Amino acid sequence: MVAQSVQRRYRNKKNGCPLIFLHTHLSRICLARVRFFDTTTGMLISIRNLTYRVGSKTLLNNLSFEVQTGEYLTIIGPNGAGKSTLLKCLDNILTDWSGTILIDGIPLRQIPQIQLAHRIAFVQQSVSKLFAFTVRQLVEMGRYPHLNWLSPLTETDCRIVEEAMSAMGIAHLAHRTIETLSGGEMQKVHLATALVQQADILFLDEPTTYLDYKYQSEIGRLLRTINQQQSKTVIEVTHDVNRALLDATHVIALSEGKIVFDGSPGYLMDTDHLRNIYGIDFQFVDHPSLPLKIVVPGT
Repeated sequence: MVAQSVQRRYRNKKNGCPLIFLHTHLSRICLARVRFFDTTTGMLISIRNLTYRVGSKTLLNNLSFEVQTGEYLTIIGPNGAGKSTLLKCLDNILTDWSGTILIDGIPLRQIPQIQLAHRIAFVQQSVSKLFAFTVRQLVEMGRYPHLNWLSPLTETDCRIVEEAMSAMGIAHLAHRTIETLSGGEMQKVHLATALVQQADILFLDEPTTYLDYKYQSEIGRLLRTINQQQSKTVIEVTHDVNRALLDATHVIALSEGKIVFDGSPGYLMDTDHLRNIYGIDFQFVDHPSLPLKIVVPGT
């Protein structure tokens, strides 16, 4: 069973930065032997024959695909298709999968948890607001992979936290407790927490679900900036086909745990492809300001 993260805060008397105590997969972290990644190759993630079952039910069925460094991969598909399950397998949150997952040519199961946290930051659908953390306290937790046991945040760590909050437009919320935030504000906090982790791969599980149009637009813009200007590889699960068309460089569609589309967003805009994924007909209309088609469900 994965240990729950425990957080206690202290104060560094010299620079005022907090000390963070985090317990996360400690046995795996402490006993692991570090092996460095080669990040110069184009192939970042390679999946072969990935299968995941719960009891007699197959949630992922023999998936094979590749992700290149710097791609913006969007995973789409109907409810229950296996999209979130796939992300959790790729981050080794779910471990009872079969097949092969390679990160820079290294089998995922051979990568120590703390080293994996240097490579992958995961923004999940929801994070508990049970504890009354402030925004800054929560963002600071993203620095845990870079800290030694019981070590304080350094001035550099504090600067990274400040820069991430500014980049996400939440610096003014630093001292607010998270239970007072709106859904859009909270999602920006999660993105800032992922940024301070300084991983070069970002997993996002439906980051704009339940957000209004303003925050959907803002989160989309921030993710494009992260991908294009910070050269992060982004893998995002979404239900929004048009978002996949506008943001992604690569789209994978799942249906009943199988890959039914793997290609560029432009090729996705086809009635047969979308019917095969969702089981309904779609209509295409011209985008009002871009030279491309977007989709609306058929009537």
